[in-house]
Amino acid sequence: MVTELLLDFALISGLLVFAHLLRTWVRLFQAIFLPTPILAGLIGLAAGPEGADLLPFARDAAGAPVMGRYPGELIVVLFGTLFMGWRPNAPRFRAMLRDVGDTFFYNLSAWVGQFGLALLFAGAVLIPLFPEVGGPFALMLPGGFVGGHGTATAIGSVLAEQGYADALPVGYTFATIGLLAAVFGGVAAINLATRAGWTRLVSSPHELPEDQRRGLIAPEDARDAVKETVSPLALDTLSWHFGLVLAAYGAAHAASWALGSAGGLFTALPMFALAVIAGALLQGALNRLGVGRNVDRATMARIGSSVSDFLVAFGVASIPLSTVAAYAAPILVMSVFGFAHAALITWWIARRTFRNYWFERGLFTFGYATGVVGMGIALLRVVDPHRKSGTLDDYGVAYLPIAVIEIAILTTLPLWVAAGAVWMPGLALTAFAAALLLVSWKSIGFFPSDPQARRMGEPG
Repeated sequence: MVTELLLDFALISGLLVFAHLLRTWVRLFQAIFLPTPILAGLIGLAAGPEGADLLPFARDAAGAPVMGRYPGELIVVLFGTLFMGWRPNAPRFRAMLRDVGDTFFYNLSAWVGQFGLALLFAGAVLIPLFPEVGGPFALMLPGGFVGGHGTATAIGSVLAEQGYADALPVGYTFATIGLLAAVFGGVAAINLATRAGWTRLVSSPHELPEDQRRGLIAPEDARDAVKETVSPLALDTLSWHFGLVLAAYGAAHAASWALGSAGGLFTALPMFALAVIAGALLQGALNRLGVGRNVDRATMARIGSSVSDFLVAFGVASIPLSTVAAYAAPILVMSVFGFAHAALITWWIARRTFRNYWFERGLFTFGYATGVVGMGIALLRVVDPHRKSGTLDDYGVAYLPIAVIEIAILTTLPLWVAAGAVWMPGLALTAFAAALLLVSWKSIGFFPSDPQARRMGEPG
């Protein structure tokens, strides 16, 4: 089984390498900013067990492809990295609100609102049209769109344990559609915005540097991706960081087994939530021991990003096409809703929320409201190649409290919906999202009366 696992990872790794080289050669893929993991996954889907069956991916005793199980384990690894790494200057919550409150309220509202409105849309439109689907099906739309393949895996795994076997493939389908919507919708939005004069930092989408379009950085411009925090005479720094991440992964599994054996309320805690807790506790223990500074946050983010690439590729390659065909109509209806929500928060809400660079900030959120944060960054680079808008800096400061709230919702919401609730969680989350926007628009004491020049000044 170990050999089959490694061979599957070798196959998907080969597809990632081939897809990335293909992306550097085909200008169409560069023009639409198609992410390499999506391209690799689509090739795997076409040539793998769900397509022409040319690639020897491992199968279980029943003949089913094993790779469909990998994203569920990879998401545990990914979530284990979220709160690991030394944070020397983590801002207090009120200071964060004062400096980047609009970014915090807007992005959290976009995330929460898509979950809430998707459930309300399901109750009012989807379920009456398609009685065979329910709240869990609708929940996979935001799980895949604003969450991406990782969140779709996290939610789908919980729903699968509650008896909704199709949740994972439906979630992967929504996540893939969302990424493609981010690609094509984002490119169309950028071309429209440059013509309408909404962009303030570029006048044409073709101003993006060549290396960012092709995906290969010139040797003279290459950057260090890993910070050496331990002596190589004792242990390689990547071994140190990978070891910590896998320790959190192992601890999550151990905690899940212990809770399952003990019974009670906490047996329902998802594995990914246990991984977050394990990673945070491990980092706290290292801080207490005086070695927390030797855990580099950027390296942990790189590990998480790498795991996400494999998760996306496996997720796309393992989509069962028969399931997609069976749910084609409700998938289409929900996808249209998801795209409409993302467009609304970009064109209408962003313009009324941000005092400056509203399109750049809204485009970033459009990218991750349909795809993933990485897609938001990719689109943002086109209209803000030198990071003058401050969008990423602000989001980086606001992300930690956003992540805490997101994880709390992801831990409880799937179980609530699996129990049959649709309207109540939909109303609660929508009201929360609306309240966040109202607070942002009212600016009741959270923002400085004289905002920083970087946030208000003309681009220079």
